[in-house]
Amino acid sequence: MNYAYQVSKIESFVVHYIAKPDFQISDVLANPKHEFKQSAYHLFYELIKLKKVHVYQEPNPVNELFGLIRKSLYLSDQTQSLVLQTVEGWWLEWYFALIMEQKINSDKGDMPSSYLSQNILNPMRKHELSHYAKLFTKLPMPICNVCANTGDILKVNQRFVDVFGYSVKEVPNLKAWWKKAYPDPQYREFVKKLWQESLDVAQENNNDIPANNYKVSCSDGSQILMEVSGINIGEEFIAVFNDATERMEAEDILRDMAFLDSLTRIANRRRFDEKLVQEFDCARDRNGALSIILIDIDYFKQFNDRYGHMAGDTCLYDVAQEIASTVSRPEDFVARYGGEEFVVLLPQTDRQGALFIAEQIEKAIESLAIVHEDSYSGLLSLSMGINTIDDNDTEDRFSFVKGADNALYYAKRQGRNCIALAKSETS
Repeated sequence: MNYAYQVSKIESFVVHYIAKPDFQISDVLANPKHEFKQSAYHLFYELIKLKKVHVYQEPNPVNELFGLIRKSLYLSDQTQSLVLQTVEGWWLEWYFALIMEQKINSDKGDMPSSYLSQNILNPMRKHELSHYAKLFTKLPMPICNVCANTGDILKVNQRFVDVFGYSVKEVPNLKAWWKKAYPDPQYREFVKKLWQESLDVAQENNNDIPANNYKVSCSDGSQILMEVSGINIGEEFIAVFNDATERMEAEDILRDMAFLDSLTRIANRRRFDEKLVQEFDCARDRNGALSIILIDIDYFKQFNDRYGHMAGDTCLYDVAQEIASTVSRPEDFVARYGGEEFVVLLPQTDRQGALFIAEQIEKAIESLAIVHEDSYSGLLSLSMGINTIDDNDTEDRFSFVKGADNALYYAKRQGRNCIALAKSETS
C-alpha cells in the first residue's frame, strides 16, 4: 500500500500542533480528552477507518506509517519525537479496537491453550478463537482480556508472557494478578482504586478506559513502569500495556529543558522562582539561614557594542559556567536571573558564608581574564548584592530578593566591581 498521502497528513498534523505557542505535551498526557487527542482520532478515522484497512494486512499499517514518518522527519527534536510516539500509541490502540469490531469467521489457527483461560473454551466462543489468535499475535504490546463480571482473565498474548513472565495459569483472575503484579499491599490498594476509578470513568462516558502509569512487578522480581489503558467490549474489557519508561525519561528531559536557560546551560528564571519558594519555606520551617547573591556583569551593554553579540553570548556562557563551578555544594543553586544577571541561592548559609562565596566567584571571574576595554580595569568584572534571612527575620520572599537587589545597586553606585551586603553593609 502506498502511504505517501497518510505520511504527509500525519507529519503536517504533528508539526502544526507543536508549532502552537501554548502546546505542551505534558498537558496532553495529563488530559485524556485533550483537543490534540480528539484531532488525532479524527485523523485516524479519516486515514485508517474510512479506508477500511483489512484486519490482517501486513505489515501492520500503523507500524508501517509511523516507521516511514520517523525516517522522513529525522527526529532530532525531543518534543517532536515524544509527540509522535504518543500519537503512535493511540493509533495502535484505536486500530486494535477497529479490528476487534470486524467479524472474522474462521475455524483455523486456534490460540495455544497456555494463553487462554478454560472459561473461554465453550461452543459459543469457538468461532472467535481464530480472530483472537491472530489479533493477539500481531499486536506489539502486552494485551490482557478480562471478564468484567467475574474478574477472570480470559486470555493474554505472547507479548504479555514475554514481558511479565505470567501465563493465564499463573494469573487466572484479577485477584491473582493484583497479588503478583503489585506485591506491596499499600501500593496494591492504590492501584486497585485507581483502576476502578478508570473503569468508572469509561463507563460513565461510554469511552475507552483512560491511561495511567503503574509499576508492575514481573515474575523475576523486576519492576517495569507501564502505561495501562483499556477498551470496553461489552461484558469484557481489554487491558493494553505500553512501556512508559522511555516516555517518562523523555518527559524528564523535557521538564529539565523547560527549566534550563538555553544559552548559558544553567537554570532559568522560571526554575529559580520555584526553587526560591522551596528553599525560603524550608528555611522558615527549620528556623535556618538562607542567603542570596544577585550578580550583574559590569558594563555588559558596552561589551556587546564593542565586541558583538556573539562574543557577548560566549561571555555569558563562560561567566555562568564559572559561577556554577565555584558554587559547588549539592544544595546550592545557580540560575540566570535575566539578561546579564545571575542569582545564587545558598541554603543553611549565613551572611559571612555568603560573602565568602561571593569573593570566590569574584576571584574565579578575574581568573578568566576576559578583556573588556570599556571597564575601569580593562577586564570583565562583576557587581554583587547579598541578603540573608535567619530565624529572627520576618521578611517575605519578595523582600528577601528585593534586599539583595538593593544591595546590588548600592555596589554599582560605589563604582562597580565590588560586593555589597543588604542594609548598606559593604565589604
